[in-house]
Amino acid sequence: MPADEGVLATFADPTSAARAVSALRAAGHADVRAAMPAPFPEVVAALGKPRSPIGYFTLPGALVGLLCGVALTVGTSVAWPLVTGGKPIVSWPPFVIVIFEVTVLVGSLVNLAAVALGSWHGGRARVFPAHERFDSDRIGVYVPAGTADAERILRESGAEEVRRAG
Repeated sequence: MPADEGVLATFADPTSAARAVSALRAAGHADVRAAMPAPFPEVVAALGKPRSPIGYFTLPGALVGLLCGVALTVGTSVAWPLVTGGKPIVSWPPFVIVIFEVTVLVGSLVNLAAVALGSWHGGRARVFPAHERFDSDRIGVYVPAGTADAERILRESGAEEVRRAG
């Protein structure tokens, strides 16, 4: 699906990209998109996008993993009680390792499932023009149906390159 006609700008640092996104949104451009090699907090905040709900699945998944780890270690020790020279059958210090590993395993698998379902369900509704430098060291800001006003704002915000794309 091709991108619609718009204005594409390249930024070297996240501060100027965030300044450009804020200025564009203040000027009335509601649909401003950004492509970054990492989620820079200032750019994400300037875009005004809501936080992803995927993190809300990870903590409950880790808690389920914690319960599974406790059930596995305690249940195994109680089901097969080995005489260990007068030591208690349920001994917490060695169980901590297994409980921690099961907690991390289940929490990460739930997170993986949430990411997979979120990407499949959410899809990629909006297109960003391809540019080879946005995945290494540059930040791209794209304004669909951008006007000369958008080009001016991007240039004044410190863009390295501003061009029509689409």
